[in-house]
Amino acid sequence: MNGQHMVALQELSSPAKRSARPSSGIVDRHRLQVIAPGVAEAVTSAGGLIFDRAMAGWDVTVVVDGEIDEVDDRPIRILGARVAPLSPGPACLAVAADMLVKSEAVRRVVLAALNSRMTEVLLWGRGYAPGLKCTLAAVHHRPSAAAHVFKSHALAAGGTSCAAMADEGFFSAT
Repeated sequence: MNGQHMVALQELSSPAKRSARPSSGIVDRHRLQVIAPGVAEAVTSAGGLIFDRAMAGWDVTVVVDGEIDEVDDRPIRILGARVAPLSPGPACLAVAADMLVKSEAVRRVVLAALNSRMTEVLLWGRGYAPGLKCTLAAVHHRPSAAAHVFKSHALAAGGTSCAAMADEGFFSAT
């Protein structure tokens, strides 16, 4: 057994064979970016989606109003994600609709994603931005059993007394 372990360690420490394609050294992962007015809103409305995508290997970030250093990110970390600034290029955007009205930067990122047709755009809430010309279809995310447990812990860590819902409802924008 120990000999097999040593062989495995030697294989890990050996230089990787180079491919014809240059590599940045970073494995490309699907990215989900959740945009909400605050941590509590992100966890309440999209916590199951955040957890399930993070556990599926996605790089999940949450963008909230305010300075990143001043945000209590414990509920987000419980779900396996991190708070980060707004950035372009995720595979999926999940956005609180009122953020489209409130933030020109968010509106630009969402419109660019819709125009590229490379990014899945999910919206929740009310107050869609004027000029958002797309078709909306109701979709539901059914969180896993583990997501329900972690979401309830995240809600408690954030001081939110809202019970975790069975499904999370979104509008898929196309």
